[in-house]
Amino acid sequence: MLKIAGLVLAGGQGSRMHYADKAFMEIDHKPCIDWVITRLEQQCASIAISANGNPKRFDVWGYPVLADTYCNVGPLAGLLSGLEWAEAAGFDALLSIPVDTPFIPQNLVSSLLPAPSYAVYAEQRHSLVALWPVIQARASLAAQLASITEPNRKQTTRVCTLASALNAQAIDFSHLYPFDPFVNINTPEDLQKVQTLGQVQAGSDDRGA
Repeated sequence: MLKIAGLVLAGGQGSRMHYADKAFMEIDHKPCIDWVITRLEQQCASIAISANGNPKRFDVWGYPVLADTYCNVGPLAGLLSGLEWAEAAGFDALLSIPVDTPFIPQNLVSSLLPAPSYAVYAEQRHSLVALWPVIQARASLAAQLASITEPNRKQTTRVCTLASALNAQAIDFSHLYPFDPFVNINTPEDLQKVQTLGQVQAGSDDRGA
């Protein structure tokens, strides 16, 4: 049986959210990261949090917090740290989820298998909602980041460059859900919209309990 870990990518700067720590934005009275971790705990054998700054702010969840070792390469820095952690711990696949994506499906892992793959909703690609084969992806990403030069930086720091190198499959969820379950929060307006969805989701989860 495959050993699958989860990685919460919480290292973004939140510039369009006035530099708020997006992990702690409240949706229906729960921090955003709590929504993500709750869903990951249902599907993954272990979880790590990719974040910079003071790791103690995540102590309540009891999972390892991984700091970036690369600078100025965007979320790929966090993904590499996660893959290195997962490889050292003997996991076969790593599910990566941005911390501002609170409504991931309960069947996400089974839908994305086999790795490598990433989620799509209609025409919207969600490259960081992805399942990575740990050893292969770690080696490929390490090589990709080691090859950065100023002329190729934009292309080399894109998640889709890694996905393409691994021949990752796009898995479309649009026939399964009436709204995009990978909606993420980039602006205060997005947060207002998601608050309503959070109330709907909490209600549906209660009915299904």
